[in-house]
Amino acid sequence: MRQPTTKDLAEYFQLALEAGLCPENEIESWADKMIVEASSPTPGWLLNLSIERDTSKSKLLEAVPGEADKHTAWSLLLSRLGVANRTGQLSREQIVRALFRWAVNREIPDPFFTGAYRLDDSLDGTKEGWNSEEQFIKDFEDFFVPFRSFEKSLPSPTFQLPS
Repeated sequence: MRQPTTKDLAEYFQLALEAGLCPENEIESWADKMIVEASSPTPGWLLNLSIERDTSKSKLLEAVPGEADKHTAWSLLLSRLGVANRTGQLSREQIVRALFRWAVNREIPDPFFTGAYRLDDSLDGTKEGWNSEEQFIKDFEDFFVPFRSFEKSLPSPTFQLPS
């Protein structure tokens, strides 16, 4: 796993905002932390993320310079979904429905596309009686295993990771 860049994190935050996984003040906290840790003058885009209240954070995140790696940004988002499930913020079904919507809309990158569809099939199978709940839980947990390593790169979330 490569270390996420600032642009990767900005892309992650845009995705997380759209998914309802983070409040705007979490983005402000991330920007504040970068300002405190910076050894050079604060760029305008970073200052805006920290203090601007009238412009949408999503719009401000677009101004972060660089090129995001879509795979990394989505891996961060998927790791956040895994944490959201383990901390009780979202149910497995809520997460699978979000994954399926992203797959249908062709938003989720190809490496994760097939897994999202399989997870939806597994959930549907439990409802229709041809798949067991235990198998669905295994499929769900297996889907999120590759994203666990990204959890340590998530910017200061407003929830605590389980110990």
